[in-house]
Amino acid sequence: MDRSKARLSGQGMCPAAGRAGAAAPSAMPRRVLGRLLRRLLLAAPLAAPLATPAAAAWPERPVTLILPFAAGASPDITGRLVAERLSAAWGQPVVVQNVPGASATIGVDRVAKAAPDGYTIGYTGDGAMVVRVSMDPPIPYDPVRDLAPISLLFRTRNLLVVHPAVPARSLAEFIAHAKAQPGAMSYGHSGIGFSTHLGMEMLKQAAGIELVTTPYTNEGQMVADLISGRLQASLGSIVLLRRVQAGELRPLAVSSRDRLPALPEVPTIAESGFPGFEAVAWFGLVAPARTPPEILARIQRDTAAALAEPALRQRVEELGLVVVANTPDEFRAMVPQEIARMQAVLQPLGLRAR
Repeated sequence: MDRSKARLSGQGMCPAAGRAGAAAPSAMPRRVLGRLLRRLLLAAPLAAPLATPAAAAWPERPVTLILPFAAGASPDITGRLVAERLSAAWGQPVVVQNVPGASATIGVDRVAKAAPDGYTIGYTGDGAMVVRVSMDPPIPYDPVRDLAPISLLFRTRNLLVVHPAVPARSLAEFIAHAKAQPGAMSYGHSGIGFSTHLGMEMLKQAAGIELVTTPYTNEGQMVADLISGRLQASLGSIVLLRRVQAGELRPLAVSSRDRLPALPEVPTIAESGFPGFEAVAWFGLVAPARTPPEILARIQRDTAAALAEPALRQRVEELGLVVVANTPDEFRAMVPQEIARMQAVLQPLGLRAR
């Protein structure tokens, strides 16, 4: 018998132990000990990992939240709301850093390359997590390998708006006007691969219309050009809602499956002649890969608790968002599924899909 097995089983340690009927007073404790050892070894993989001292004490100093968007942009507003609540929950400052550029991939790359100690996390969306994976140029990180999902926090409802000078008060009238003057109107978006970009490209293809695409890196500048009339249309997020409420822009349709609570009279694109149409974004928290799971779970619990507060929940719903707040495991499972789904969306649009 192999000696290592003998030690674990308690057999082979005493010559008398293997003889029938032989009394071996010292063998029984060894056999009992062996059985206990085997049970402990079998149970070890099933046991929950113990928190490391560093994870148990976290956070002991300020936490940096990287927002890969320009200050004042829609995700910046919601990201800062979350940062305020987490700072209060942790008793530590949550320092917001805006790192915009390259459709949010510069900021996300900084998160991916940070130390996996829980003191650097990011708030990002589907554009940098799943869409750009399938587009050129290649991004400098792998969202599945290099990032640890924490929680999908929100899904958005995008709003199709036009400048008041555009002679259209419905989606059907907008399409008719675009067909009458092919290429005469332009629309703006705030990032290649964002839902505000892909949604308009999907609509152009479905409706058979030509619009000039004008990309921006700063959502605020895009909104300014839209209000001034340099742009005629945009499919945008919560920043546009405030301009609509101020009478500066005219809403035509909503790109989500359901209507916007703040504008219940505005129909969805699906209701306006394009059944099944949906172009929405999502935003969530991520950390560098190999961040301790205890810390990821703590951040998710505290974020979910904050989003359950009636005042904050009402605020984000007024901004056109749907609260999700799922778990790290649920978010992790969703990312590769979303990558595959977006590859299927991009290929028919011809948007440099890889």
